[in-house]
Amino acid sequence: MKRAYKLEIKPTDRQREKLIRTFDVCRYVYNMYIATNRVNYEEDRKFMSGYDFSKWLNTVHTKQNQQDLWIKTVSSKAVKQSIMNAERAYKNFFKGGSKHPRFKKKARQDVKAYFPKNGKGDFSLKRHQIKIPTIGWVTLKEFNYLPQDAIIKSGTVSQKADRFYISVLCEVPDCIKQSPESEGIGIDLGIKDFAMMSNGDVYENMNKTDKVRKLEKRLKQAQRKLSRSYEQNKFKKAGENCYFNNRQKQICRVQKLHQHLVNIRENYQKNIVSELVKTKPAFITLEELNVRGMMK
Repeated sequence: MKRAYKLEIKPTDRQREKLIRTFDVCRYVYNMYIATNRVNYEEDRKFMSGYDFSKWLNTVHTKQNQQDLWIKTVSSKAVKQSIMNAERAYKNFFKGGSKHPRFKKKARQDVKAYFPKNGKGDFSLKRHQIKIPTIGWVTLKEFNYLPQDAIIKSGTVSQKADRFYISVLCEVPDCIKQSPESEGIGIDLGIKDFAMMSNGDVYENMNKTDKVRKLEKRLKQAQRKLSRSYEQNKFKKAGENCYFNNRQKQICRVQKLHQHLVNIRENYQKNIVSELVKTKPAFITLEELNVRGMMK
């Protein structure tokens, strides 16, 4: 059975620089693939698949454009996976399941770097470390969460709010099926409360707690301050860059507040799921209602 584990890592300054460069290359190649197919469509040329684009990028483009040689300074597998992700986005668009693929922006931090297991030494585990291909031994911030005897197949590194995470796909033994100790349980999603269970338990809306409201107030103030920095930038003279560093720091503060709110909500949901699973119900039933649409 395959299972995914997500952990926070603490890379060194050199590893952080290499990871950020890998993200930048993956984003650059992803956007280049979309731009190339847009030009092909406008000029009535054939759609370029991910394999053909990867071949053209390595054999033709980098030789003719010396400024793009930095693409080869990072893991080739991560670059190829980024191209495959762009091709998958186009396939979903052709099937009608999504909109046209859009360019990825650096400020959104939605780019991930994929690292497959190439050799036996890749993704080895120590007490507080994991070995990532082309990156080396990276310190883990959590211990005993990832099984030491797990067989890791691949890993994906991501960045959010100046923090780095790794999600590894492991091969673990199959779970032993146990007979349920109780009857089934039904969950009713509410508007005033988060959820109401058929056994009488009620979980309050996390967004109405004082902790979340205080964080949302701080986020609103930080976003206003960030917006004012952009307004100040309109009146500076040409060539001046006095507001750039302070704006980058403020962007990081806003991202951290967003991530803090996301972590609180995810932790609350995971605690509810954990309490439900511990009761070992025979089945769990959820309603399929558009609560957000009903609130409108």
